[in-house]
Amino acid sequence: MGIFGTRAGYFSDLSLILEFLVTFAFFSGYYFARKRRISMHYRTMLSAFILDVSFMVSYMIKSLIEGRTEFLGPEFVKIYVYLPTVIFHSIISLVVLFLAAYMIYHGFKNTEKINGRKMIEKEKERHHKIGKITLVTWFLSFLSGLAVYYLLYVF
Repeated sequence: MGIFGTRAGYFSDLSLILEFLVTFAFFSGYYFARKRRISMHYRTMLSAFILDVSFMVSYMIKSLIEGRTEFLGPEFVKIYVYLPTVIFHSIISLVVLFLAAYMIYHGFKNTEKINGRKMIEKEKERHHKIGKITLVTWFLSFLSGLAVYYLLYVF
């Protein structure tokens, strides 16, 4: 039994906590960008990315230590709900990881210090557009991860 009283192990619950922290950091970073607090935006988004990579590493360690978790629900739920959710989550999680890495690279590459303030000057609209896509993609990854956790350990 893990931290939350479900049949999940500690690593699974730790992964869930990390996912909430990453989500909070991503949305905080977006908030700071909207308020033009660019230094805080950079730090928060970089922290979110580091937390996300930490999550991926902890998930891999969990998989090595605890092994694969078997879905214990009805077979039709496994085939028509669980497996499509896991496949969607796996794909979108990789997509968002690459998008987030690209956004960090793009942000650092196109930022200049103007009048003592960091500002993205080159390709600003592209950064904003891809940033919103990354945020939505992250949120879909987060929600599908919650669904997988629920299906495996609560349902």
